[in-house]
Amino acid sequence: MEDSMDKKLILLVDDTPASIQVIRNILKDSYTTRIATNGAKALELAKELPQPDLILLDVMMPDLDGYEVCSRLKLDPTTCDIPVIFLTGKTEAEDETKGFKLGAVDYIHKPFSPAVVQARVQTHLTLREALEQLAQEKRKVDRLLENILPAAAVVEIKKTGSVIPRRFENVAVLFADLVAFTTYCDQHAPEEVVRDLGDLFVAFEECVSSHGLEKIKSIGDAFLATAGLLHPVADPLHAAVTCALAISKVAGQSRHGWRVRSGVHMGPVMAGIVGRERYQFDIWGDTVNVAARLAGVASPGTVAVTEEMSARLPCADVSLRGAVELKGKGPVRMVEVTAMTAEHLDVSAL
Repeated sequence: MEDSMDKKLILLVDDTPASIQVIRNILKDSYTTRIATNGAKALELAKELPQPDLILLDVMMPDLDGYEVCSRLKLDPTTCDIPVIFLTGKTEAEDETKGFKLGAVDYIHKPFSPAVVQARVQTHLTLREALEQLAQEKRKVDRLLENILPAAAVVEIKKTGSVIPRRFENVAVLFADLVAFTTYCDQHAPEEVVRDLGDLFVAFEECVSSHGLEKIKSIGDAFLATAGLLHPVADPLHAAVTCALAISKVAGQSRHGWRVRSGVHMGPVMAGIVGRERYQFDIWGDTVNVAARLAGVASPGTVAVTEEMSARLPCADVSLRGAVELKGKGPVRMVEVTAMTAEHLDVSAL
């Protein structure tokens, strides 16, 4: 026999002791039962932990009839998901229609057939389990989406089923790249590489979040994030450079003492979702290319920006690099930010 701790709990609600005894005898071998002889007690017991998995509810009761009890159960967030089956001698179609409109899942007519009672109860308990499993799977999918896509993109894809490709202006793009990662891979087991890189990128994600940026993706040992893309940032360039310096710091404090090259550039980008099976949110455009190429020529521990961008960072401590050849761009005058030397003024607060 099934252990009583594993049995489903059924709340029986009827003001007639004889009816309760009949139903209880039908269910006692398969389920645990709880009894209420009036509507007020039923509402109280429906909230008591452990909550019932299903309620068998008489329609004709004094004070609060079954319809009123069902209505109140369905209006209460703590009890609204408990399936309700009405017990009644009333067989008119309008009575059943009223019950279904109030949220009942089924009717069992008096006098009771044991086989019908068992079958109806089991059917709706099985259906509730299936719905709960479906809700759990939905929560897993939601968490997966939140891990893959920026929060604003998740909201849009839930509402519309897609993310409309858009052009965004004044977006700061941060591209960070680990130094000598290929050499490290050659000297360590795959499990260790994946673990160390995963731990490091979690730390990078925390930096991104704390500085108001959004992680876009990781590409091998490179990390891509933006400021001012899907949610506003008062000064995207300052936020991205400060975040890049923080990433270099946490990387240096890690177990392997990683060094990071970073590049930041600001301008327009295109953004949207690509792919059908392993889709991802991504960004494109010259702003992205420049940030990546700046990272490729940056000195470890610094953040490379163009001289034009550095003019917008009055609180930055910089080292001049002069003209540097960037692939596809020719010579570009570049500086390397090594620190932010003063408290940044948030002009949005003025």
